[in-house]
Amino acid sequence: MKPIQQAQWQKAQRDRGGGAVFRSAFSLLELMIAVGLFGLVMAGSFSVYIMCQRMWRATSLSMDTARMASLAVERIVYGVGDNSGLRVAASISINTNMRNPTTLDYWNTTTNSPPAANNAANELVSVSGNQSDGSWRIAYSNEQEGVRYIDYAKGQRSIVMWPDTNRAASRLLICNYVTTAFVSTNSSGLAINNLSVWKKDGVFTASNRVSTFVKRRNK
Repeated sequence: MKPIQQAQWQKAQRDRGGGAVFRSAFSLLELMIAVGLFGLVMAGSFSVYIMCQRMWRATSLSMDTARMASLAVERIVYGVGDNSGLRVAASISINTNMRNPTTLDYWNTTTNSPPAANNAANELVSVSGNQSDGSWRIAYSNEQEGVRYIDYAKGQRSIVMWPDTNRAASRLLICNYVTTAFVSTNSSGLAINNLSVWKKDGVFTASNRVSTFVKRRNK
């Protein structure tokens, strides 16, 4: 634009606006409304995020207890590693007159971990019937592998296997966090009833329960 034309355009703009040139902009009220709406959207999004996180934690905990309960039954029936379980047993006996005198209460904390399978906290002692706390021992055997134990330490909420019944250090973990487990036997085999795994994660808790019947070999 030539200088003369530019001066004429500026004069025309001043004549229209009384000497001022106006430009489009947001008012303070509009900015406050926009900020308020943005805050509402963010608050809603954050609430949805928190709800999804809670649902994920609760679902994960439930899936974890279900997996642990199923794995416990699988290990009792089929064994741990190279150590056979009840499926190959030629003879099975149960002793329910047992007690687990130690309780570490690891399940109610977020810092304590379950003790190792060979920890003394998983020891059982023989008692009279009315002194039993719900602990039990399964003794089973076959010609190739000899006698083995599976112990449920009620106070410790642990189930462990003894590959070598003369050596506590040989114990292997079957499952922790087991709140209840009942066993019974008959001429056909052994029943495992209401093996329940319960876990806590902050304000969330979950439990899953399984039962099965192990048919004795050749029966």
